[in-house]
Amino acid sequence: MLEKIRMTTSIIVLGLSLYGLYSNHNEMLPFTMAGLAFLMVIMGTEELQKNRKSYQSYLFFGVAAYLLLVSIQDFIN
Repeated sequence: MLEKIRMTTSIIVLGLSLYGLYSNHNEMLPFTMAGLAFLMVIMGTEELQKNRKSYQSYLFFGVAAYLLLVSIQDFIN
């Protein structure tokens, strides 16, 4: 289930980032960062479900929180 959501989200984020890159449409950047944060949360959840004893899942959650903060700040400005 999470793998399908991860693949769908990654395709959407890739599409948004390619659109912003080729069209110089920088207003899409907050949406791309928010999608990437959502993708990081999904990847962190997958790592936790695999019961791996690594810090990688916590790193995913930390990066997702940072991306959300930057994305919200970019929405405000």
